Amino acid sequence: MPGPRRGRVINKKRSSPLGPFEMVVALVLISTLGKIWSSRQTHGETRGDLSDGGREELAAVRESMDDLSIRLGRLEEERDFYKDLLEAPKGRREISPPESE
Repeated sequence: MPGPRRGRVINKKRSSPLGPFEMVVALVLISTLGKIWSSRQTHGETRGDLSDGGREELAAVRESMDDLSIRLGRLEEERDFYKDLLEAPKGRREISPPESE
């Protein structure tokens, strides 16, 4: 028959891994997250739902993005044109000034 275990000390004072301040913060955090989650569940809000106003706004944003991409393309073409013009030394010699009358 095994006897009582010797050599192992059991600590009667068992402290919580969290202090009182950390416990309060954890409870508030859990409570807040629970309220947010339950409000989304009851209201039926999802990320993919769009109202009519949201669809109009999305269409306006897409149109603005298209306009900006066209403008960006033009600016890139102009940049490349001027870059080629500056890099071509032969091109400068071939351009002659206008003749005066």
